[in-house]
Amino acid sequence: METYEFSSLIDEYGNCIYRFCKGMTYTTEDAEDLYQQTFLIAFEKRHKLDRKGNVKAYLMQIASNLWKSHKTTYARHERIAPTVSYDDMEIDIADDNMDISEKIVSDDEKKKLKDCIDKLPDKLKQVVVMFYGSELSIEEISKALHIPKGTVKSRLHNAKEQLKNMLEGEVSI
Repeated sequence: METYEFSSLIDEYGNCIYRFCKGMTYTTEDAEDLYQQTFLIAFEKRHKLDRKGNVKAYLMQIASNLWKSHKTTYARHERIAPTVSYDDMEIDIADDNMDISEKIVSDDEKKKLKDCIDKLPDKLKQVVVMFYGSELSIEEISKALHIPKGTVKSRLHNAKEQLKNMLEGEVSI
């Protein structure tokens, strides 16, 4: 793959990869770093990319591997100095159909869900973020993580059950 062709990959898959990175990391800065590292490695390995193959899964695999290798650093950082992202607290008052109290409740529910997802075991969190956040199919997740489709489905099911229990208050958060 030529260098000029690579920019079309960023245009095509950049948003999906960024959503995955954002879902897996704790801060916007970490997500941006992971995103940039993913495309840097993909650029370095562009000779291996085949546009006819599943490029999206290949990019997700790179991001996933980078995330796995850096998660201990993220965890240590969070234990030492927890960070708070205010990205989720912005209130968009442009929606005339929703009053401000409904918007705050909606944002609060999103924050609770994000907090619960962050508490999931890594294997479950990864699959949830790929499926719902990056909108990858079961097959694409299977290829990206090198696990059977049944394992992906099982992890999604287990994650949904754990999230349901956390949100209903059966399990202490």
